[in-house]
Amino acid sequence: MDLTNEEIEVLLDLAKNITATPSINQELFCQQAKEQSNNIPPRIKDILTNFKTSGSETGYLLIKTIPIPDTIPDTPEGNKFIIGETTTLAKIQAILVNSISDQIAYEAEGTGNLFQDIIPLKTMEKEQTSLGSNTELEIHTEQAFSKLRPDILSLACLRGDLNAYTHIFPIQTILKNITKQEYELLQKPLWYTEVDLSFKLSTNTEFIDGNLRGPIPIISNQPSQPNQPSQPNKTLVFDQDLMSSPYPDAKVMIKKIINLYYQHKLRHNLKPGEIILIDNNRALHGRSAFFPRYDGKDRFLIRCFSTFDLKKSEYARPQSQSQSQSQSQNTNTRTRTILAIYS
Repeated sequence: MDLTNEEIEVLLDLAKNITATPSINQELFCQQAKEQSNNIPPRIKDILTNFKTSGSETGYLLIKTIPIPDTIPDTPEGNKFIIGETTTLAKIQAILVNSISDQIAYEAEGTGNLFQDIIPLKTMEKEQTSLGSNTELEIHTEQAFSKLRPDILSLACLRGDLNAYTHIFPIQTILKNITKQEYELLQKPLWYTEVDLSFKLSTNTEFIDGNLRGPIPIISNQPSQPNQPSQPNKTLVFDQDLMSSPYPDAKVMIKKIINLYYQHKLRHNLKPGEIILIDNNRALHGRSAFFPRYDGKDRFLIRCFSTFDLKKSEYARPQSQSQSQSQSQNTNTRTRTILAIYS
């Protein structure tokens, strides 16, 4: 989606109305972003709504290009400095995401912040995480292990790298290249997946559901959309690095999906001012290897997650300060941070 100059001006003006700091007051920030999302241009709203309800053939929606009015600081040496959330681009990202969903965060990833600075970390350059660089980030569903995984993963680019490509692999490509028998096999609960490394590094707490999750199917049929009653909503869960199965036929299907990915993957080199929304239910994503210089000018993205159903994670979210300080109020308000122990 290429934004017009008029649409860009509207989004920049809306961003000025967000005054809350997301790492300090998650609820107020999301409330302000949700209010401003009601005022986005109708064309943008229609495209975003269609992406939510019907997805896309590519599995993602690219929004370009928003000028970055802020002075972008050097890319930090670590991801604990909470820089991205202070930018106008992050506010616009929040407005767009909140127009069709609700932002959420995870206590065990990014220290529970709504926005995460995605930068190359020298000590993890060969690891299978978003902070890696010198090795390809293999395709996966974001948080494939979790029953509270996000519906949308969004990346906003403050500073790009010409060699760093975001890879996308939509479910439609798999469905077009498998037999009926293989499709039926993929719908059976035959696979297991482990908890992501990024979650393990952030907590010393034992996960209630353990490290190994499953068995689960790779493809599932969700209830049909109201406007598409004859078309079941097929969803995809897969992790190239962490998924396994004890069954020979199921092991073969893991290899087949990986081979199809290398044959048919889509890729995009994110540039400053671009925001990508990835459909975490209908597409896998990864990233090519790249080689940072660690000179303050390396790739710098802002990442956030969102859900179409905020209520489903209510049991796993701590009460907000406002609720605990005012027990007389009959409210179910909770923060957007999901406890790691439940993920």
